[in-house]
Amino acid sequence: MYALTNCTIFTGLEILTDSAVIIEKKHIMNVVKTNSIPQQAEVVDLNKAVLAPGFIDLQLNGCGGLFFNDDISEETLDIMTKAILPTGCTSFLPTLVSGPEKEIVKALEVVRKYRKKNGETVLGLHLEGPYISHKCKGIHNPDMLREPSDKIISLIAEYGAEVTRICTIAPEKVEPRYVKQLEKAGVRVSAGHSAASCSLARKMFKAGMSMATHLFNCMEPLQGREPSLIGAVYLEKPWTGIIADGVHVSWDNIELAKNILKNKLFCVTDATSAVRTDITEFVLGNQTVYVKDGKCATASGTIGGSMLTMDKAVRNCVNHVKIELAEALKMTSLYPARAIGIDSEYGMIAQYYHADLVILDHESLKVRSVIKSGRLHKF
Repeated sequence: MYALTNCTIFTGLEILTDSAVIIEKKHIMNVVKTNSIPQQAEVVDLNKAVLAPGFIDLQLNGCGGLFFNDDISEETLDIMTKAILPTGCTSFLPTLVSGPEKEIVKALEVVRKYRKKNGETVLGLHLEGPYISHKCKGIHNPDMLREPSDKIISLIAEYGAEVTRICTIAPEKVEPRYVKQLEKAGVRVSAGHSAASCSLARKMFKAGMSMATHLFNCMEPLQGREPSLIGAVYLEKPWTGIIADGVHVSWDNIELAKNILKNKLFCVTDATSAVRTDITEFVLGNQTVYVKDGKCATASGTIGGSMLTMDKAVRNCVNHVKIELAEALKMTSLYPARAIGIDSEYGMIAQYYHADLVILDHESLKVRSVIKSGRLHKF
């Protein structure tokens, strides 16, 4: 048992000072006043740091030199887990972009097995495609795109939410019965990579689609005579991810989305294999993507993922969008947890929650250290 003290605690619900977080083994045992720390607890002085819930990334394509698509294996998940932890990201969804059916089947089984051993970091799978629009495919390989099938949708539903948390599907590419089948199994269906009209997208949200993937990116623009999927998101207000790197979306558009969606907007990274490495180019969707000045793009200018990490997303929201720190921290922890229905265990500093925490410098907001499953990691 140990107590984290001398810090400003952002619990997800309130901001506390003169308080301590008591950790025992893998869980938070309590949050108490400093003068009520149990005598048997070792006191850890955080030197006026910011203490917040660990970041949760619901769209992590890769990091540490690998994409999950490159090598769908438990070893890849180990590498991603180790590489992303210093950024304050304590849990994530490995994201599989459009590929052949055999890769989907393999990913389901690999994640199922991995979660039995390490289900506190890899929270499940995010299947991004292959049921997406050719017009709004982005970096996805057009040869891999196809229509949903009874076989694969039923298989995903059978594995359930403990294996697949999110399926990104274009609203115009899926029948309402498939949406209902997946959502009934606990798998969130997220609208993305779509050329759908606003009216069609609204219809699919009402049919059960509960999320939207990387707002603005790979969607038709919002126009006066056709608001598109973006307009449907603004009107229906599903849980919505956004890439706050200043490359995928302008700061003004993030501010606009925040003003409309409020606590339904959360940060994702859409990170690539180049994150946490010195890689200057990689292959994604059968195209070469070049890394330059913090941007990942093909020679023709198509954006291919990001170099964003969740700690940078927090700083960007605070420094460029002028979002209050407490709210930016919720956008990277509590709101993602709520979006996939795990907020009874993750995303807050509260009794019996997982002891997944990030310790940030109170001035720079850079990561000092991370606590994962009760274990302190200094960087």
